[in-house]
Amino acid sequence: MNRLIRKSMVLLAAAAMTASLAGCGSASANAAGSSTASSETASTQTSSAETTGASTEADASGSQDTIELTFWFANSDTVETYIGEATERFNSTVGAEKGIHVTVEYQGEYTDLHQKLQAAYIAGTAPQLTVLEIGAVGMFAEGGMIQSLDDRIEADGLDMSDFHDGLLYNCYIDDSFYALPFLRSTSILYMNTTLLEEAGVNPDDIETWDDVAEASEKVHEATGKYGISMPINYWFHEAFMLTWGGFTVNEDETQCTVDNDVDRTVINYFKDLRDRGLAHLYPYAEADKMSADLMNQDAAFFFQSTGGLSQMLSIADELGFGLQTAFIPKGTQYGVTTGGCNIAMLSGLSEEQQNAAWEYIKFMTSIDETVEASIVTGYLATRKSAVEDDKMVEWYEQYPQYKVALDQLEIASGRPNNPGYVEFQAELTDAMAEIMVNDADVDTTLAELEAKGNELLNE
Repeated sequence: MNRLIRKSMVLLAAAAMTASLAGCGSASANAAGSSTASSETASTQTSSAETTGASTEADASGSQDTIELTFWFANSDTVETYIGEATERFNSTVGAEKGIHVTVEYQGEYTDLHQKLQAAYIAGTAPQLTVLEIGAVGMFAEGGMIQSLDDRIEADGLDMSDFHDGLLYNCYIDDSFYALPFLRSTSILYMNTTLLEEAGVNPDDIETWDDVAEASEKVHEATGKYGISMPINYWFHEAFMLTWGGFTVNEDETQCTVDNDVDRTVINYFKDLRDRGLAHLYPYAEADKMSADLMNQDAAFFFQSTGGLSQMLSIADELGFGLQTAFIPKGTQYGVTTGGCNIAMLSGLSEEQQNAAWEYIKFMTSIDETVEASIVTGYLATRKSAVEDDKMVEWYEQYPQYKVALDQLEIASGRPNNPGYVEFQAELTDAMAEIMVNDADVDTTLAELEAKGNELLNE
């Protein structure tokens, strides 16, 4: 077995306990509200239990010359709806013209998909196409499981500069593109404006962490509700450290940098709010508490992916409260990491399959589909030209909440590509929960976390 594949299997197994808040948009919103793929898309989608890997034979309704592909995706609700409908559009247009048929298969959250994908690759039953949480692209590329797209990008003259610069970092490894931006996000601040206004707080005035703390106190005094409801998660923690001028690793991703004053500032901020009854903090495994707090209007502030925006707006509308979005608050500066998933092609495909898979990748990352994906799900419009599309411009005017993450992208950072970081992020989530929920000793826990991080980053 390829050493890198074997190593990445171990890393992702350890990371499985950490769910995929890194842009999925489903971890908390799923429990609050759900939608399923429309009946029109049902024929395009199957579960992995029904279909393992991809068939190279045409389906009963297609030609024997049809190239059959399978596309694995993660996260349900609006993502499932969009991918099903978009694939129907592909199959009835480009696919029908070029003899390609794509079947999509839901695989759970990102960590579920990653583990299944590696097992299927080793067994020879992997799909031809998949999404990857952006932080896992490096692991799959170095493990030889996905292939470079450079030749096809060059042959088609695909203008990579049309993708937002902040979304490209986690698409290339060693100066070679292995994926394209697909359903991409940043974390943002969600605000229950009804609660804030009841407490005499103008949501437009919320810019800094001090603003959030002061508003949380006013909300608690006026309503008895929490200011913040938040599951402890590595993705949020990355952003929080950035807002105070730090990060979890150094620039070349060879050293862990969590045992420092910046991290203690983040920790002390949230522990202070918790101790004053202003913040409801809980382990990520209990993230459904955020859904309950959202629906019951038990908190004014939430942190979540922009990929959950469409769901959360629907919930707010149904339950009759206002919902506004904003940048992650500023400490000494604004900061956030990007999230979500990229789309990639598995290695080991025939030339015919590669050509067909590339047609699907181009379609799903086209301007029209980028616009549609953003409107349906809340994920970022990944292409600059899509932002300027009349339909997108009109959508932003009608729903300004969708544009916040796009504007925040100007100051966003990519996530670490070091394969060892996948296991470290699980360690980070657990350590922060131990400190902020269970009151573990800060100095001891951070020292142990940093030592473990250094070990993982340099294996």
